[in-house]
Amino acid sequence: MKLKQIKLPSLKNEDLAYLCGVLAGDGSIYVNYKKYDYAIKCVGNPIKERGFYNDIIAPLFFNLFSLIVIPKFHDKETTYGISLSSKNLVNFLVDLGLPCGKKYDQLKIPEPFLKKRELTFAFVRGLADTDFCLTLKRGKYPRIIGTSKSNPFMLQVYSFLKKESFCPYFQKREYYDKRVDKIEITYSISLSGHKQLILWLNKIGFRNNRNLKQVKEWITKNNSNNKVATFKSQKPFFLS
Repeated sequence: MKLKQIKLPSLKNEDLAYLCGVLAGDGSIYVNYKKYDYAIKCVGNPIKERGFYNDIIAPLFFNLFSLIVIPKFHDKETTYGISLSSKNLVNFLVDLGLPCGKKYDQLKIPEPFLKKRELTFAFVRGLADTDFCLTLKRGKYPRIIGTSKSNPFMLQVYSFLKKESFCPYFQKREYYDKRVDKIEITYSISLSGHKQLILWLNKIGFRNNRNLKQVKEWITKNNSNNKVATFKSQKPFFLS
């Protein structure tokens, strides 16, 4: 399906920065010049993230670009998300700074979003809703962890978080992936503890219900913790 007519949002739009963060995480942009094929695809877990693509991502494409996209199953129903073909949109996103083709050597936070903290926060929020997860150690102690195959990209995110008073931990990991029969290398950022999660929620936050459910569980299981109780009184929407 060719979707040619689009509107172009302001580069200062936080929803645009957020969507670009999502595309940096779970998205891909591909161009086949011989076939005049300009494709964008963004997919996630077919069980946990259908609501995310139905309720958040599809409406963003319409609000930002006037494009109607219908999320569906992909990759023999092992993933769920969106795909579309639009030369104008591909060119806009690539000019903005998103990678085309093999992305891990090209990944970076687009320059326009680095000019304003709120835009960088929005980009990282989108990235976190795809490539980061919130876990609760022993059911109570929070840990945010994100992983990527791009070392420069993760170092860029790490440096931004340090600048914003976070205390991230950066780690390189090598492991054998039997699916492809070779050693893979990934780079991770993690933040641990109640103080770090509260700082994250106050500055960055989540929109993916997969992570928001964990926030609600963290609040429920830490009612006796003064830091959590204070945060709960300030952020009651997390309990809705």
